[in-house]
Amino acid sequence: MSDRAGRNPETAYERSDWHVPAIAIVLAMLLVLVTIAVLVLRLAFHTAASDVQRSLRVAMPQPALQTDPQQDLARLRAREEQLLNTYYWVDRDKGIVHIPISAAMQQIAAKGLDGFPQGGR
Repeated sequence: MSDRAGRNPETAYERSDWHVPAIAIVLAMLLVLVTIAVLVLRLAFHTAASDVQRSLRVAMPQPALQTDPQQDLARLRAREEQLLNTYYWVDRDKGIVHIPISAAMQQIAAKGLDGFPQGGR
């Protein structure tokens, strides 16, 4: 009986194992690199560990909590509505006035905008 008689030619397997000495060398070099990095960082930042232990010299302020979100939202919307719906000077020296949004939309609808096609009237 020949060697090839009982073998399946479509089956494959690894013909060699990993090269263990090369892997050991790479791991040893990695260990040396990590050790050197730790030593360099300890030398460069030798006071960092003592900073963690120190106490605060200034009291931290209390957090500014939102105690009434509905009232805060109502005040914000009222202020925005007042700004959007009133006349006021933006720059009196240059003659720039803020007009209510509804008045601005009426003016644009009546006159149109430069550079935009006019609607059929």
